[in-house]
Amino acid sequence: MKIFGIRRLALLGLFSGLLASGIAVAEAPVASDSINAIQFELAAEHLQQFGFTLSAADIAARVRNNLAEWEYPFPDSGPYSHRLRARIGEITHSDTPVGFSFSSGNSDPRSMDFQKADVLPVECLFSKADDDKVIAEAKSTFSAHSLNSEHGQAHVTDKLVDQISTACLNLLEDLPRPQSQQRTNTSSFKPKWMPDVRVEVKEVPVVPAGDAAVTAVKPNNVEVKKEIIIHNQGTPVIFTFGHERR
Repeated sequence: MKIFGIRRLALLGLFSGLLASGIAVAEAPVASDSINAIQFELAAEHLQQFGFTLSAADIAARVRNNLAEWEYPFPDSGPYSHRLRARIGEITHSDTPVGFSFSSGNSDPRSMDFQKADVLPVECLFSKADDDKVIAEAKSTFSAHSLNSEHGQAHVTDKLVDQISTACLNLLEDLPRPQSQQRTNTSSFKPKWMPDVRVEVKEVPVVPAGDAAVTAVKPNNVEVKKEIIIHNQGTPVIFTFGHERR
């Protein structure tokens, strides 16, 4: 039996259009399982629903470039060590997700359309290049408001690229990676492409008030609490969970 552990169920901002993102990791890559080269594929199904002739290959190339900006290895050719597949579903008028949400659903509780919106599902699947067994998958739901044909083909294409890139970036950011492949100099890390909203979940050590000697405590004995950071185009929003000891 394969057991999936949900790593994140975070509802993001209206400005990004991302309503919900759920990430499941089926098999954590071990330290020796280096992610050296990732092949990205986008399924062509459901691209015709936007009223234009959209190229899956062109969209995939732009998504691949966006993800490469985040220091993930997406070479133009193989051999590849892993494969990342993305596919979109059909736009449906359905309930906005339950949970922490800045969504654009109907807010009138008396309406038959209460908390419903047009949404586009995006799914990303990560596996080894020589094995179809899924290591991790991300299922995200985006607002389809900006995907109406009246906005024009260029705008719809740009939004699709952003939404697919965001969904797959969330998956990659949650993957356990060998220490040698983690970002070391975050201050100089300035990718050209940024999602409108990105959620980072991390654990931070609990520092008792007036205790400046935390470094003297063994790492295994340090109490930690969870911190959720919502990165956006302005000032990040930080939520901290855990006991506040004074």
